[in-house]
Amino acid sequence: MKLFPDPDTPQRKAAGPRASVWVSASAGTGKTRVLIERLLWLMLDGTDPARILCLTFTRAAAAEMANRLNEELADWATLRSGALTETLQKLTGRMPSDVAIARARQLFARVLETPGGIKISTIHAFCQTLLRRFPLEAGVPTEFAVLDERSARETLIEAGERILVAAREGNHTDLADALAIVARHAPEERFGTLMTALAAERGKLRQVLAEGQAELQRKLRNALDLPAGTSEEAVIAAFCSPGAGDEPRLRSAAAALCNGSCTDRERGAVLAAWCEVPEQRRPMIPAYIAAFLTNDGDIRRILITRDAARSAACDAIAVLGAEADRVKRFCDVRSAAIMAEASCALIRLGGVLMKAYAELKRIRGVLDYDDLISAALGLLRQPGIAPWVLFKLDGGLDHILIDEAQDTNPEQWEIVTALAEEFHTGEGAGDRPRTVFAVGDAKQSIYSFQRADPRAFLRMRDYFEGRMSA
Repeated sequence: MKLFPDPDTPQRKAAGPRASVWVSASAGTGKTRVLIERLLWLMLDGTDPARILCLTFTRAAAAEMANRLNEELADWATLRSGALTETLQKLTGRMPSDVAIARARQLFARVLETPGGIKISTIHAFCQTLLRRFPLEAGVPTEFAVLDERSARETLIEAGERILVAAREGNHTDLADALAIVARHAPEERFGTLMTALAAERGKLRQVLAEGQAELQRKLRNALDLPAGTSEEAVIAAFCSPGAGDEPRLRSAAAALCNGSCTDRERGAVLAAWCEVPEQRRPMIPAYIAAFLTNDGDIRRILITRDAARSAACDAIAVLGAEADRVKRFCDVRSAAIMAEASCALIRLGGVLMKAYAELKRIRGVLDYDDLISAALGLLRQPGIAPWVLFKLDGGLDHILIDEAQDTNPEQWEIVTALAEEFHTGEGAGDRPRTVFAVGDAKQSIYSFQRADPRAFLRMRDYFEGRMSA
């Protein structure tokens, strides 16, 4: 493996084993190579391989990293003394001692003798290992199986079908009401797509459901600038009520329109009917909106021709412009009310879906990938449990390395944070170097669909900088 030719390169400084480091660099600049160098240097510096945890995002990446590390260590075991000395000098930037050379030759065997090998894995695999060792403490089935993505999708579809049946049979009134609201705005064939989208965001969905419906409604109304209690029905009733617009002058404008062009006359007929029969306005809403707004929802450029406007007993252009503004506001507020109502209903459906999905998993003794993360996080969050768990696992951790850190989602970062917390508060804190090392590039994040948050990469850098310097 090619090592750094210049002892003062930033890459070598990053690979040094004594400090926590955050590496942010573009593709092709050797970020992962720096991580491999750091692994080598940590062990050369005397770190027990069992006390190193290296997390990456895919199993293929973990396997490649382990292979590259083992190949290098195998070379160290067989290189001639001069070649090994030169290799170690290029790695560390200094002449290796006899102790370092002897240790380098032994590292390959030491890694092979480490139970389970050096811990290079995906975060899901690491969480699975934790839960296998501590199922009772984590509250998971002792012999749980893990659903792959395909099996999880199939189970979610089955859960969705079950709640549809329950709604149709009238066994769940709240579910039926929520489904009726969603069905008004989305065809039934889209139900599966909506449920899949909710399930894909089940981490966020759990957070929203934990806050409660009232808090969800409050946040939605604040985001949409809707007063409390505003519903689609209330918005429509207010818009259609007698006197809501300037009806005397609208009648005058309607009369003027009826003396104009063909388009004027069509618009005038709509306005006249609207003003004359208030009790029949609801079915007229689409035609009334079309008289003032385009299909894109913009106010029409011409609401009355000049010749027709001249015949009006009022300023018809101003009157129609004011009414167009009122119609536009109505459409905007109604859309916001529909969005708030439908969103709340969809979240309620999502809550029922997640309960049905969780029940199927419980019956079958299975966990999905999100469950691995949430259950491991729940385990590590128990007061005083993280140090004990890590000690029982392999004697504890001194160094955590994260590859492709920009693809790590918030819950995964919480696991890293919980693991690293032991560095500052656990037994032996401060007695030896204990570090966090992350490499990534926010511009390269490709897993936003799995809630990867590239901005968290930078936020966590600031967090660990504060913790490590405290």
